[in-house]
Amino acid sequence: MTAEQPARPPLITLLLRALRIAASTVALVEALRNDWLSAGLAALAWLVFIQVERSRASGTGEEPSDP
Repeated sequence: MTAEQPARPPLITLLLRALRIAASTVALVEALRNDWLSAGLAALAWLVFIQVERSRASGTGEEPSDP
């Protein structure tokens, strides 16, 4: 009996997740600093990364992760 190795997510999935986390963090920090333009642009980038992640997940048939 050999144990199956868990499937590792591809590198692009990990990079998209890291970009999504970074964009949401930047949006929050910039909003707290009252830099509304930067906060809005970072929030927009965050939403774009969420949409890309969901579209990639629906294309491969796997369940999308919650934001």
